[in-house]
Amino acid sequence: MKWIKLKKYIETSGDTADAVHARRKTGKWLDGIHCQVRDGNLWINTEAIDKWVENGLSSSRKASG
Repeated sequence: MKWIKLKKYIETSGDTADAVHARRKTGKWLDGIHCQVRDGNLWINTEAIDKWVENGLSSSRKASG
């Protein structure tokens, strides 16, 4: 499933709602790409989040290597 509600994302990832909202606020996660609000619910794009994590891991490896 590509898009899941915030509650389900938190349950499956172990992340927190505060962390998700902080990433949105700081622009690390962009509305329409990583997440979006529909009918009062915050939906998370799991495919975009996977890419975000993978890009972070690649950047960390380049910096340490």
